[in-house]
Amino acid sequence: MKTICFTLFFILCVFTSPLLGQIRISYPIPSFDVLVVNSAVFQENTPSNTKAKRVIHVRINVAQKTDTSTCIAEVLIYSLDHQSVLGTYNVECGTTLSVEIDDREWGVSVTSKTPVDVSVWIDQGFLNKENNLTFQIKADDFCKPD
Repeated sequence: MKTICFTLFFILCVFTSPLLGQIRISYPIPSFDVLVVNSAVFQENTPSNTKAKRVIHVRINVAQKTDTSTCIAEVLIYSLDHQSVLGTYNVECGTTLSVEIDDREWGVSVTSKTPVDVSVWIDQGFLNKENNLTFQIKADDFCKPD
């Protein structure tokens, strides 16, 4: 009986080990200078208490000891209720992606082949020109599932 249990446990471990590599690390919004080696997820933990439009910012910077010539991150912004998806955006290091969002809770997925430092935060109000904007999207341009 012990041999059967051990064998089943071993087989379970062997078949689930590839899935462990697919787990993404989750960080709260706001987060600043988070080292992302492969991929990471950022999510709001508290709902917005305002009905005003907000702006989510995703800043991608070069991680230390990284080749800057290929420093690009893929960014996907999504509502936590799974009703809206914005992106996918290719953001070069040293730039900030700023996207207008509504009062729902939001998340950000960042994937990069090279290590990058990522900062994600949300501002109340409108987009301004001081933020080195890469993209400007209105909340009405959401991709909604069929």
